Amino acid sequence: MQSNSHNQSILHQKKQELEFLHHFHGLDFELIDLSVIEQFDWTKLSQDDLCLMNERHKWQHEGSLFALRSDWTNAIVRYRKKYQLNAEKIAYTGPVYTLNTEKHQYGLEIFTDNVDKQAKVLTQMVRFIKQSLSIPLSVAVISHNTLLKNLLSEEELADELTRKFIKERNRDALIAKLGTDHPIVELMAHPAAEQAAYVKEHMPHLKRHIEEMSHWESILIKENVSYVYGDMLALPSQSYYKGISIQLYSEDQVEPIASGGQYSSPSNAFGIGLNV
Repeated sequence: MQSNSHNQSILHQKKQELEFLHHFHGLDFELIDLSVIEQFDWTKLSQDDLCLMNERHKWQHEGSLFALRSDWTNAIVRYRKKYQLNAEKIAYTGPVYTLNTEKHQYGLEIFTDNVDKQAKVLTQMVRFIKQSLSIPLSVAVISHNTLLKNLLSEEELADELTRKFIKERNRDALIAKLGTDHPIVELMAHPAAEQAAYVKEHMPHLKRHIEEMSHWESILIKENVSYVYGDMLALPSQSYYKGISIQLYSEDQVEPIASGGQYSSPSNAFGIGLNV
């Protein structure tokens, strides 16, 4: 009985994966399947490659660097550049491996600076999660990955302790490190629900960022995500995120079921991955 249950679980997973690919192929996404082993040239590594390399299982052989795929977006961007792939919308499924985790992901990428088209991809993923997978989405967190770049110097943003204190929302530690008059310390003095209004009033140069976050919040509210809020102090989960970043949570889960955001490739793009 235990063996039969295991078999059914595998069959269900494979069926679900095919349903995802069929569904988005029907919505005019180009399907892509890449090798889980990636080959790199040390002399041509981008900054994003270098940032991701610390999280990869990697080895060298005959002068080349090899690694297990740790991130689909990075792999697709490299593939598009290498083979001059012009597809605007791409769907994929497959595993990713970091030093401590193995995940199976379904994902979507769109290579355009058209925000309406990007938002449509997010909407399509949300509807697939809710309707095809029957998973309710209870929380969505919206952030803007250039906010902190405007509040911190390059040295402060690169400092591991500063990043740690921001992630922990440890205002006392940040006061000791940055001083009471630092803008990020002043921002943290306000409750999370009031921080957007504070930024609009006291940091007018960041008003555009807040308006962009509000726009994406309204999209998810229309899709009936139970609770949507903006996070002014979120750190980018990946180095390549350059604009809006989104995390979607199902009920009673501490890890996001899906996450993504805007990035450059080198032009603007948007991607979102679902952890299965």
